[in-house]
Amino acid sequence: MDMFEKVDKLRERANVSYEEAKNALDRANGDILDAMIILEREGKTRQQGSESYSTAYTAEQQNAQAQYSAGYEQNAQRNNGPADGRTFGDKVKALFHKSTVNYVAIDRKGERIMRIPILAAILIVLFAWYAAIIAVIVSLFLDCKYSFEGQDEMKAANDVAGKAGNLAEQVKEKVVNEYNKL
Repeated sequence: MDMFEKVDKLRERANVSYEEAKNALDRANGDILDAMIILEREGKTRQQGSESYSTAYTAEQQNAQAQYSAGYEQNAQRNNGPADGRTFGDKVKALFHKSTVNYVAIDRKGERIMRIPILAAILIVLFAWYAAIIAVIVSLFLDCKYSFEGQDEMKAANDVAGKAGNLAEQVKEKVVNEYNKL
């Protein structure tokens, strides 16, 4: 019997792949019975039709999953990351949503000039940053006030916008005073 026939016979009897059968035969110096014993000791033999698949968790798998989850939460807390399990994509979606339901409002002398979504303001700054910076500086000197409104609490952002407006007012007063002295 040639090697191929031995491999084929062992593969059928042990229900293993050709590669596993050939490796076992090589280690058994071509003896089919010894190769079968090697495969059984390694736990590679399978009973024909004995495969079964289940999506149900065993108690052992549930314990392993619980330990994994607990370890994930501890690791996330150690790394100052969220333990909520949200993916990067989920965070980007949430940020996109927040940028569309919150607005930048521009007022001048108590009258609303413009109110645009924060997303639009970000896109303007990204694609026309030079014009946006000039427009913001000029508008601050023209007594325009910026504020943030919408679903979220934006007290910190409004505080920064207020300070920028106050700073522009102070600079404007100094420039006017210096001009008047000349």
